[in-house]
Amino acid sequence: MSDTPAAPAQTNSVSDPAKLIRLGTMVQTLMNEVREVPTDEEGRRLLARIHTETMEELGTILSPDLMNELNEFVACCDDDGVPTESEIRVAQAQLMGWMQGLMQGLQASFAAQQAMAAQQLAELQGGGRRDAATGAPGQPPTEPPPGGVYL
Repeated sequence: MSDTPAAPAQTNSVSDPAKLIRLGTMVQTLMNEVREVPTDEEGRRLLARIHTETMEELGTILSPDLMNELNEFVACCDDDGVPTESEIRVAQAQLMGWMQGLMQGLQASFAAQQAMAAQQLAELQGGGRRDAATGAPGQPPTEPPPGGVYL
């Protein structure tokens, strides 16, 4: 049994981080393009459709909690009308910022999992020795027992 506290059950999850990265890269590229040139009505209509399709794709890889969070602020392109260029820019910037935050959260989660695994491995390699007084992982003695050898 480990002294490490169990991680709380997370309802926020991403089933396909690679797909999230691809979508984020696409949105970032679109943002760069939109910044460079003004878009006509057809271009804005296309960008609105891409935005909607991206949101739908995110819905296939995000947990309901994360999708609800995202839907709370990214809703400019849901109307039947053609969004303005500034509406497209704001929606894409919101989406990109949210996705970057999500990626940073995933990286932090992976780092915490790796640290926990490394700690558990160190405990296993230490023979799972426990301090008799505290029950905490103990340090191996500096000298082997008489007639004994540490491996």
